Amino acid sequence: MSLKDKEKWNSKYGTEEYITGREPCAWLKENAEFLTGRGKALDLAMGEGRNAVFAAGKGYDVVGVDISEAGIRKALALAREKGARVAPVLADIEVYDLPENEYDLILCFYFLDRGLFPKIRKALKPGGLLFFETFTVDYLKYSSFKREWVLEYNELLREFAGFRVLKYQEVDRDEKAYASLIARKIEVR
Repeated sequence: MSLKDKEKWNSKYGTEEYITGREPCAWLKENAEFLTGRGKALDLAMGEGRNAVFAAGKGYDVVGVDISEAGIRKALALAREKGARVAPVLADIEVYDLPENEYDLILCFYFLDRGLFPKIRKALKPGGLLFFETFTVDYLKYSSFKREWVLEYNELLREFAGFRVLKYQEVDRDEKAYASLIARKIEVR
């Protein structure tokens, strides 16, 4: 990302209103039974913190990475309001180094940088859980997104083929098109 991206997100998040809402993404909330609440979690591109705060409320020690100071301020305010704790990291996620076998849960919602795929595989502990959801190529019918910002068909399935897929969907309705994945990193025995 660039300084321009940082300024863009600071401007978007620099309002009183939570532009993405205060509740977690539906995919995360609807599948909360997979969340054990044990261990460390990482929310990549945390934004205003709704998913990080939800995971913290389930018992995880959550680290949230984002490039926007304004987003982090709102995430921390939301965490205080909900009685949760989130450890923010102000960083450009495209160059942020993820430690190996560190996290029991990784969340990535509506952010796509394909360079993160190997980092996610490396950073998730064996047995760890991945929640990933973002736009697919079908979304281009409804928006002016660049093609590199959307997933190809079944791309998440291919990228995380070595994981045990617990749930997967590709949706195209109501002018929204996205793929959602829940997968567990297979433990080496």
